[in-house]
Amino acid sequence: MNRSRLVAMFVVALLIAGAASMLVLIKLKQSARASASSTYRVVALARDLELGSKLTAEDVKLVEWSGGSLPQGAVTDVSKAVGRAILYPMFRDEAILEGKLAPVGAGAGMAAVIPEGMRAVSIRVDDVVAVAGFVGPSTRVDVLLTGNPSRTQQGSESLTKTILENVQVLAAGQKFHPDAQGKPEAVNVVTLLCTPEDAAKVTLAASEGRIQLVLRNPVDKLQTEKKAMVLRAALYGEGVPKPAPAAKKVRTPPPPPVVVAAPPPPQPPATTSIEILRGEVRSRVELPVDAAQLRAPVSPEEKRQ
Repeated sequence: MNRSRLVAMFVVALLIAGAASMLVLIKLKQSARASASSTYRVVALARDLELGSKLTAEDVKLVEWSGGSLPQGAVTDVSKAVGRAILYPMFRDEAILEGKLAPVGAGAGMAAVIPEGMRAVSIRVDDVVAVAGFVGPSTRVDVLLTGNPSRTQQGSESLTKTILENVQVLAAGQKFHPDAQGKPEAVNVVTLLCTPEDAAKVTLAASEGRIQLVLRNPVDKLQTEKKAMVLRAALYGEGVPKPAPAAKKVRTPPPPPVVVAAPPPPQPPATTSIEILRGEVRSRVELPVDAAQLRAPVSPEEKRQ
């Protein structure tokens, strides 16, 4: 009895295992068919290309894409890629995306990699300004200006001020793709990618003083609200002799005001008194006397004349 039950249980287990294996096999076949049916053809590069290169028919090819879904922005038509420039360095067999292509009609070279609304401005540099050749394409720099803000005034002080921060270097010399080994390269001109307003600042700064580029880490996006500024006195301390003040014009003081003496008070009119007797009553009356009557008495000789 027990042996029969064991045999029956073994047979049932075999049937269950066989059914489970069949279900798994069916699912695998369905997944394979679904993957085969979702295979796409996308446009990819046939060789490595540098930034700004214009795609030709020999540079692209169609490849099978069986990842289940297409990458966002993938180009599936060769005609939509040929004749457009690439905005980033790309490698062989890499799928071409719309975001990596310049707009239709943008041309090739540096002009094609300038984003809309931005400008490319070039400045003349030397080994010091270009940070010993390490300022290359795709690096980030700050722009410093050293000059005299009041050159027309005698004895005004020089200063250095940061005028732009986190500016992308578009090209170093005539090279606008970075060196794969990051080797320094001496150049005479550096091209910066700026807004129109910043391009005007750089152009004016080049004529106002000396420009210095400061290399910064590309991942450092911090920009200070207050631009750094250093005066010449901060380097030499308080011992810097102050320039002699310009001679001032001596102004003649105005003449003192003329004091007009007040006129003398008018003289009281001349009077004479007459004493009047009325019986035993005496009274005195004041009578005015004419000025002509007060003249000196006339001598007898004047009377005879």
